[in-house]
Amino acid sequence: MQDTGVHLRDVTKSFGAVDVIRGVDMDIPRGQFAVFVGPSGCGKSTLLRMIAGLEDTSDGQIAIGARDVTHEDPADRGVAMVFQSYALYPHLSVFENMAFSLRLAKRPRVEVDEKVRRAAGILKLSDHLDKKPAQLSGGQRQRVAIGRAIVRAPDVFLFDEPLSNLDAELRVQMRLELARLHKQLGATMIYVTHDQVEAMTLADTIFVLQGGHVQQHGAPLDLYDDPSNRFVAGFIGSPSMNFFEATVAGHTKDGITAQLAGQPDQSFDIPLRHRPEQGTVLVLGMRPEHLMVTAAGGMRVTVDVAEELGGVSYQHGTLEGGEAVIFQQTGARHGMHGTVQTVTPELARIFVFDKSGDRVR
Repeated sequence: MQDTGVHLRDVTKSFGAVDVIRGVDMDIPRGQFAVFVGPSGCGKSTLLRMIAGLEDTSDGQIAIGARDVTHEDPADRGVAMVFQSYALYPHLSVFENMAFSLRLAKRPRVEVDEKVRRAAGILKLSDHLDKKPAQLSGGQRQRVAIGRAIVRAPDVFLFDEPLSNLDAELRVQMRLELARLHKQLGATMIYVTHDQVEAMTLADTIFVLQGGHVQQHGAPLDLYDDPSNRFVAGFIGSPSMNFFEATVAGHTKDGITAQLAGQPDQSFDIPLRHRPEQGTVLVLGMRPEHLMVTAAGGMRVTVDVAEELGGVSYQHGTLEGGEAVIFQQTGARHGMHGTVQTVTPELARIFVFDKSGDRVR
């Protein structure tokens, strides 16, 4: 079977003196769903456009399978791109919009009809082929745009924030449909989003970008459970991880005793293989679900906002020193707004970072 994996070697992109992509290496195997995620300006859309051939590569190599496509025209790369905007022709029917590229390539009428109707069946658009885009919902229009890509039978599908124009309910629905579509087609797909929930839902592999670099890549839960630095730890997970400054107060048999800054009665024995010297300033990361409400002896949190979501709630507050903190309550039906709660972290689930942001293990 033909290799349709995507491989980047030391890829860079500069706009004048500004480096946007800085020496990126990655391997996306054939049939994998890869997601580029990161904050605005991190370079994820630029990287996708470079793979598509819509942006020139300043240096490095881009390959699809064994074929070097670094300097090939977009039409010759075997990729199809779905954009944030649907970019449909308003005067054409759904059928004609999906068939447009095939007609342009002068494919036989029978082939065009077969490919469009097959794609429409996959995307549940068979009953809408005679309609114009204005007669469709936002989700249906986006499916037409995806169908236009499917009929081309590309080696690689590229998605640039395709759901960002949809409302919340449609976004959830379309995420599930995209996941099913990937399983059905088995194609290589690369997807750009700033929404880490989308990334966690869709990806086989997530590439977390910041400042033109890949900070970490891996399976969604691997990044969640084992982030390599503070940026990834804070970006992956919703709500975000809590971070507190602490100092190494001493060593234990299995790790360190960390003294929370501004909290003289709060120290934690944290298991670590590497034990920094006493007095070293660290940052402790604690996910909201790893902070447990206890009767006494923990960190005192004044709850400012209770985010009630039904089966789970997130309590937003501050410590006595003013540090922001979020902790999770499962099944809680009583409001905590305005109360002072005592929370204690699961010691084995505390993440430790040095002042540069690198993980200390």
